[in-house]
Amino acid sequence: MVIEVRGSHLYIGGLKATELADRFGTPLYAYDKGVVIDNYGKISRSFTYRNVEVLYSCKANSNPGILATLRDLGAGLDSSSPWEVVLGLMLGFKREKIMFTGSGVTDEEMRYVRGELGVLVNVDSIHQLRRYGRLFPETDVSIRINPGFGYGYHEFTTAGGLTKFGISIDLLSKALEIAKEYKLKIVGLHSHIGSGVFAVEPYVKVTKLLLDIAVGLHDLEFIDIGGGMGVPYRPEEAEFDHIAFGRAVSELLENYSKSIGEIKLRIEPGRFIVGNAGVLLTRVVEVKVVEFGGSRKVFAIVDTSINHIVRSVMMGTYYEVVAASKADARHRVEVDVVGNLCMAGDVIAKARELPPLEEGDVLAFLNTGAYTYSMSMNYNMRPRPAEVLVHDGEVRLTRRRESFADLISTLVI
Repeated sequence: MVIEVRGSHLYIGGLKATELADRFGTPLYAYDKGVVIDNYGKISRSFTYRNVEVLYSCKANSNPGILATLRDLGAGLDSSSPWEVVLGLMLGFKREKIMFTGSGVTDEEMRYVRGELGVLVNVDSIHQLRRYGRLFPETDVSIRINPGFGYGYHEFTTAGGLTKFGISIDLLSKALEIAKEYKLKIVGLHSHIGSGVFAVEPYVKVTKLLLDIAVGLHDLEFIDIGGGMGVPYRPEEAEFDHIAFGRAVSELLENYSKSIGEIKLRIEPGRFIVGNAGVLLTRVVEVKVVEFGGSRKVFAIVDTSINHIVRSVMMGTYYEVVAASKADARHRVEVDVVGNLCMAGDVIAKARELPPLEEGDVLAFLNTGAYTYSMSMNYNMRPRPAEVLVHDGEVRLTRRRESFADLISTLVI
């Protein structure tokens, strides 16, 4: 099943969104397992080149139900912190299918990830590479290359060029010198150019660059071209052409394998796999009409906030809003959907055409499977929502709703 509208109701994995809201309360994140499976299949089957490994980008959504689903499908894990590594191991991901790519990584973190957990470290800087060499000489390592260019739908999601990420391509020879000094075995070359990329050409460009470098690295086992494949948020936006992407990158790898030798390709999709699999359900607390000097504005105040969907204000990300039990209503009015924070900027969706709303109506923010719960916070001491995984008409709680006790558990009073 998929997320769809039937008549007046929104369905998630075969269940009415309103029934999920009634059973588990709101706000609530609901994820459709079938969509996750379908998206993983799309991206993994798009390659004609067979030696491909998908590392799911855990930072997009670390829900254990989603992670377990992807583990069972054969995915590995792209981890951005030691704790994502630990969670992956707890859930049964194999060590050799996890890679740790951090920023500002400390010696303590490298000792933990590499020394104690035995997981490959993807080094982000010349300084980190030297420190890694001192800690773990004569071991395997991967290096992240900043190719000098980046792409993304926002400056916050552009990860190449004049950003903090990776070892500049201009410093590659220095990196190789350090690796030689400490007898490090470079088994991986990695580059991630940004997030929300819809064009195929940037991936072709970065793949060519990594393969050019790969020719001179005799211990190399894989290249990793990162993730960031775009997901449409507005109804009029086109989908990322994963077929053209897989075909173009496969051709490069196949040519390399014929002339140089076979090498593994890794990719790290996160948003592409989970973005459209998630829905944030919220209930209307009040419909408030404000009129001043001949101007009039209607506010639908809901029981969630930008605490749970922070990219709406941080990056201006658009999320489609559906009235879960009035989806087919023809009459529409302009409404600002606002949250329950004591903050004027807590505007989740501005000037939307929605059916006339009333207290108790359930609204659904679509395409909230990626970078929503994983970026959520507790401003105003508001607890974070529960999460459920829905599949073929069945639902399972995968993360309980936070309580006040959770919020004060680390306080020293």
